Amino acid sequence: IPHGSTITLLGDIAPSNNNYLINGAPQFPQGDAAWQPEHLAISPTMGGAGASVTHPINLDRPAPAWVHETLNDENDPGSNKIYTQRILADDLYPYSVRPDLRLRDTLSGQQVKNYVQLQLSSKNKTGAQGGILNVPFVTRYVPTVEVSFTMWIETVMEEGKEILQLQYEQIILFEFDFGNDGGTTSWPHIQTNTLRKLEDIPEDQRKIIEEQFYDRPVINTPLSEAAGLAVNPPSGCPIHKG
Repeated sequence: IPHGSTITLLGDIAPSNNNYLINGAPQFPQGDAAWQPEHLAISPTMGGAGASVTHPINLDRPAPAWVHETLNDENDPGSNKIYTQRILADDLYPYSVRPDLRLRDTLSGQQVKNYVQLQLSSKNKTGAQGGILNVPFVTRYVPTVEVSFTMWIETVMEEGKEILQLQYEQIILFEFDFGNDGGTTSWPHIQTNTLRKLEDIPEDQRKIIEEQFYDRPVINTPLSEAAGLAVNPPSGCPIHKG
């Protein structure tokens, strides 16, 4: 966790009808059903942009017109929409609003045979609890109050071959003491990703990765030489001369 916080997350494998190995692909919502506050980068304490579960914003359609308007006290009383306008107006919409839709859309073109789901949290409803220990600076200004983590380990079929794929969603809740009403704002910091072994990544995508991260000369020398250190340093302690 950024800023030096230490966390303990507890949880377990999430079964489906007593089956821990679940057939098919993980299911994510579509359309209006995707407006679920617990997965949004917009928390209810941020005003919710005027939307709710009963009056959702359909994240599979273009963003509402007001997202691209200049808002003021007349068309946005209480600064409810302007507070989150940039999140909905971002070029990465709808992933800027609900990041785990990226996981859903990645799976849409894949043949997933089965998966195992793990759910971890720092704050469970019952049973043993995890916890968060923040450094004093974080505690004073922007404490981290809750962390949840969901992981899907998937078996994907490609060209007759089984490939293991890991997807995850990590949600960290920060608390800021600002807002029009002077209250505390809970700010979700959400991270998602889809991971594979390098050899299991499609060739066109692997080429981009190799160009960005591995397109540099390989130094076939000992680590000490590569780091510019003396290969045969003088014996004895340089401080005590022993």
